[in-house]
Amino acid sequence: MTNEGKATVNGSIQEVENDIIESDGHELSWRKYFIGPILGFYMLGYLMSFYTITEYTSHVWRNKKLSEANLTSNITGASSCSTNESGLEVKTLKQASSLASEYNMYYSLAQGIPAVVSNLILGSYTDAFGRKFLLTVGIIGTTIRVILSFFIVYFKKDLLFFIVACVIEGCTGQFVTTFQVCLAYAGDITKRGDKRTYGVAYVLFNLSVFGSLGSLAAGYVIETYTFYSSFLVAGVILILTLLVMLTLLPESLPPEKRLTDKSLITVMYNSFSFFFSKDIDNNRWKYRLIIIAHAFCDFSFLGRILVETLYQLAEPFCWSVEQIGWYGTARVFGMSLFSVALVKIYKFFLSDISLAIVGTIAYAVSFLLTALANNNTMLYAAAAVSCFGGLEGTMTRSIVSSMTSPQRQGAIFSAFAAVEVIVNLLSNVGTSAIYSLTVQFSRGFVFYVMAGFDSVATIILIILYIGCKMEKKTITIETL
Repeated sequence: MTNEGKATVNGSIQEVENDIIESDGHELSWRKYFIGPILGFYMLGYLMSFYTITEYTSHVWRNKKLSEANLTSNITGASSCSTNESGLEVKTLKQASSLASEYNMYYSLAQGIPAVVSNLILGSYTDAFGRKFLLTVGIIGTTIRVILSFFIVYFKKDLLFFIVACVIEGCTGQFVTTFQVCLAYAGDITKRGDKRTYGVAYVLFNLSVFGSLGSLAAGYVIETYTFYSSFLVAGVILILTLLVMLTLLPESLPPEKRLTDKSLITVMYNSFSFFFSKDIDNNRWKYRLIIIAHAFCDFSFLGRILVETLYQLAEPFCWSVEQIGWYGTARVFGMSLFSVALVKIYKFFLSDISLAIVGTIAYAVSFLLTALANNNTMLYAAAAVSCFGGLEGTMTRSIVSSMTSPQRQGAIFSAFAAVEVIVNLLSNVGTSAIYSLTVQFSRGFVFYVMAGFDSVATIILIILYIGCKMEKKTITIETL
């Protein structure tokens, strides 16, 4: 019995197809490489506005609680940490941090709940209407939220108005919409196997490099100018990104390659059939394990930003927004180098699944160090370890893309996006709630929880690795 034509996973994806064509079936000009910078600049604008909302919310609550307690507002530098642990100022600042975390939870709910539905629908249609359709929707949604945030801060409106802006963005799919369609685009223009891995890595590298500047840019603009100036800069970046995408980026999925049946039931079934329908290649169990492991890992990765910012603003670190910006830039830039740029070298020594396991272990150790940190050195040590964490996202996306036919790249990443939106909602709400409830007695408790989620992801990927090894042995015996 031969298994020619069947793609299996043995740590890395092993292709036995002898004649693999270009995924998009047609040649695109060099302008196709704009997909990386487009995602990068989008994430720069998105994260710049994201950090600004978080820091502005903390700023408002700190000033309000200090004013209520008749204390002088002094929220930057080490001086705000100089009081005794039992002092009124420390207790007041912890209350403010707890309330800021609670409001961040409201923002996450406002974005996440409509994003679950919109990603299920919009993401499923990318194989029917093309990639630029979904890119346009995602970028416009974030741009509207940023513009509204500018006016909220400029006119000093109540923080609850941010919820309205977040709901609008959620209806267009949140950042996940733009991210998933860029991955589908990479799948369109690359061949299966190593080239697919490098295509995914190229997209993630641009995301990481440009995204790493988000917190730094926000911190610099806020410190130098104002909070609303940060939203203004982010809005300009997003508008220019939209114009470049519309005018310069070629469509990677031509009309003749799109789904002809555009009914909602058909396109949504196409996305989730990977996990429930029978398949001749016996890949269903692999899809299931990969997406479950990725969901557990994403819980900690996506949920860290909100609470990590509040963690660094509070005792005993009391960082300024500029310090937070430099830290975020260093961490993400390190991740883009060690988890994305060097993937080709790692693949000489380890399989795809093994590299994903390295990533989840790195995240778990990083969160443990963060939870135990009581000085800046320990926080930077945690950031250094997390530089290898991005291997999980790079490799799991590459694996599922290589297991999937060219005509269904949008469908598989739509399914991933739906899961990521749900996880993003649960993680932001969950970690914010945990931090709000535990910061008074155990400021690092939430990071222990995150480390636990990454430990579970590691176990699942180990099961996948063992299962693929056993499958290879079975296929080898049957082939003889």
